[in-house]
Amino acid sequence: MKVFGHPMHVMLIHFPIGLLPMEWVLSLLAYLYPNHSFTMAAFYCLIGGVLSGYIAMLTGLLDLIRIPKENKLAMGTGLLHGFINGLVVLIYTVFAFKAWQGYPQVATSTLAMLVVKAVLVGCLLIGNFLGGKLIYKHHIGLSKN
Repeated sequence: MKVFGHPMHVMLIHFPIGLLPMEWVLSLLAYLYPNHSFTMAAFYCLIGGVLSGYIAMLTGLLDLIRIPKENKLAMGTGLLHGFINGLVVLIYTVFAFKAWQGYPQVATSTLAMLVVKAVLVGCLLIGNFLGGKLIYKHHIGLSKN
């Protein structure tokens, strides 16, 4: 999907890619140095990361359905990329929903939550690596297809 010739998915992915790992950093800081400001900043990153993640997923899906069926390697990479990053956003949605229920008294992440979020950030990096392969190797979302 392009707007004024620019690939929307490639432009939009930077928000969840930046906000979700930053949420983990801020949650870790809130855990180590109990300060409600860190917790609230993490909450806002979480909400922004999840919302922008869904928008990025929608534009990515539009790019995915435009991959030619003959290009099985790109299609497989795209499906795996979408599955991994979609699952990450979905799990983060559960965290966001639970935090939203407690708003404005958002609870600080527990150690178990921090571990799960660290794994999610790792999965996000793997998914993003696959997305980079789609862009740089297969030119998905960039070509005039």
